[in-house]
This record gives sequence, structure tokens and C-alpha cells, in this order.
Amino acid sequence: MFELEKTSIFFEHLALKEPLLVQNMEIMFENQTQLNTSYHNPKQFILNLNNLLRSTLFFVETSIKNTSSPLKTTVNEFRKNHSKEYEILKHLRNVSVHQTLIFPEESLVSGLYRVKSDTEYLLKLGFGDHSKPGKYSWDLALKNTQDIFHDLLTFHSITFMDLEHSALWECLGVTRKWFFKVKFNNQTTKFDEVIDIYELACNFTAKLLDSVCIAYAQEMKIQCTHKFHQPLKEHNFVNTILEIDLYPSLFTEWWEEDTPPLNFGTLVERNEGDKHLYLDNWHKQAYENLCNTPMAYKTLLIKYSNASPDACFNKENRKEFTSFIILNHWHFKNSFNASLMDSPLDATEIMAIQRLGKIFINENSKGKLCTINSSFNTLKKHLLEVSEKIK
Repeated sequence: MFELEKTSIFFEHLALKEPLLVQNMEIMFENQTQLNTSYHNPKQFILNLNNLLRSTLFFVETSIKNTSSPLKTTVNEFRKNHSKEYEILKHLRNVSVHQTLIFPEESLVSGLYRVKSDTEYLLKLGFGDHSKPGKYSWDLALKNTQDIFHDLLTFHSITFMDLEHSALWECLGVTRKWFFKVKFNNQTTKFDEVIDIYELACNFTAKLLDSVCIAYAQEMKIQCTHKFHQPLKEHNFVNTILEIDLYPSLFTEWWEEDTPPLNFGTLVERNEGDKHLYLDNWHKQAYENLCNTPMAYKTLLIKYSNASPDACFNKENRKEFTSFIILNHWHFKNSFNASLMDSPLDATEIMAIQRLGKIFINENSKGKLCTINSSFNTLKKHLLEVSEKIK
């Protein structure tokens, strides 16, 4: 499901004007997000890197052919201003599509870090070289960082740290970087260098997306505050995994304050797990509180056909309203305990409650008063019509 157009008025208007453009932008951004998430999982990182190369270069090439003046002009100008990066990424994309997947080489640095912020760390003492790819034994090379974490940090743990980590916001960690040797010629230039492939691909993609947003914001005269490009320090919450990320409960105990994970990929995995747990619990609670008679079902139809938008989401009604809308087919089945042929309602009416209600819930989340009221009035009218069919 495409979500970018829901994040701001700017993207909502841009999606109305150029729907395919917004979808392609979201695919590029999603590929970059997946690259961040999988940064410490070599197999997934390689797959996501090749996907990002393809989606970004596809976007550039199709935009240049586009007849839409802002897009064509902006991307052409961006390509000229970043010609070296573009030529390298285009070559890598061509290799990825026509010859073989791009397999970057890794560099691992392990040591003692001080956490300066949620996204930035200072390496105080460490081993490794981040200027070029490293050579590692078979039991360490291209392994998930979590799987080799303690193997890399045994000496550091014995030498640098007390077991309870008494220095607040200091702990051990591993930073990984990804390099690729590019060697090719085009019509004007010879390329022969080792590049940080993650940094090059992500910076190019994010800055390109920002340039497109700026151009359309000026054309549509709508402010765009979203920034795709977020500069990161050398050791950061994407390329570094700390002890905090692997066993935060121990640090909460040792430091006597809540210490959640910081690593981006770890947080994404945790959020996905929390989401599944929430949905499981929500469905269970909804099932335990379904309408159980036709009159109870009708009562809720009438209640929310006479309610205000705010009343639907106040503390008293929120759970009941969202359950009744999203799982209306459950409420119906539990209330009537009969087939559709023996009930006063048909399937399309129940489906319409869920569809119109979902539209209202989505519009309410955007906070736009005009669309909140219009979508709610449509829902209320339908709820009232359905209630009148139940005698």
C-alpha cells in the first residue's frame, strides 16, 4: 500500500497531479529504507542494494523522457550537477541488470563507543580500518553482525569494560561499512576507485528526491517540509550495532534508566513485532466485545449516525467505534446468527459500512476538517439507512 501521499498536504496534492511520480518516489524511498533496515544482514543488504540501484536509475531515465517540465528539468539539472555519481551508479545498475548482482565488500570496526545522541556515536577506542575493505576469515566474513558480535568483541570486553558497564552511555559495538571497486571507462572519463557504495547510492537517491520536491513545491506554491536526505556521522544508528541494541534490558538494570535499542534495523524489527502483537490483542478484545443481538447492532448504528467526528474517537468510544467499523462483518454475524438470506441486510451494505468508515478513519488521521466532515457525513447517512432496515 502506498503511504507517502498521506504524510502531508504537499504529497497529497502532488499525488493528485502526478500519481505515478509519487508512487515511484515512494518505491525509491522504500528501497532505501529497506537498505538501512538490512544493513547488518549481508544477504538482504546485497539484494536491497541492487533493488535501489535499479529503482533510482529507472526514475532518472524515465524522468528525463517525461514531458512534464518540472520533473524533466529538475532531474536533468540534478544529473548534470552530480555527473560523477550518476555515471558510477548507472554503470553499477547496468552490471546488476545485464551481468551479475553487485556484491560489495565489507569493512568491520569494533571497539568502545560513547553514545552522543540517538543517531550519533563516538568511537573512543577500536580496531579496524574504514578506509578500505577488510579481509576476514571464513567464520566472520559476510555474516550478520549480531551473529559475530561477541566474537569480534571478546578482547575489548576483557580489556576495556567492567561487566556491569559502570560508565554511563559507553558500551562496545561494531561498525560495518560497504565498499565496491569501480573500474570502467565511458566516453569521457576513466573510473578506477574504491567507493563507499551505501553512502553514494543513498545520498544520490535522497538528494534527488529532495530536488524533485523543491521543484514541485515551487510550481504548486505549497510548502514541503519533508527532507529525504538526512546526513549521518561516521558512526551512527544505521552502520553501527551496540551492546544496547542486543540486550537493552541489562543496560536498563545497570544504568537504572530506560535504555531502548538505538540501531535503525533493530528498531524496525521491534516495531514490526509490536505491531503484530497489538493487532493480535486488538482482534481478541474486539471479538470478546461484539454486539450479540440485532437490537444491540442497531443501537450502535443509530449511536454513530447521530455522533460527531470527535465523539467517535474520544476515550469512551474509540475502541467500540473502530471495532464496529473495521470488523462490522463480525458484529453482524454475532448479532443476527443467521445467513444473509434470513437477515434484513445484504453483504454490500455491511461492506459499505467498513469501506466508508475506513475512509473516515483515514481522513481523520490527516486532521483536515473539510474531508473529515464530508467523509463522516457520507458514513452517517449510510449508517442511518442501514439502521432503518432493522425492525
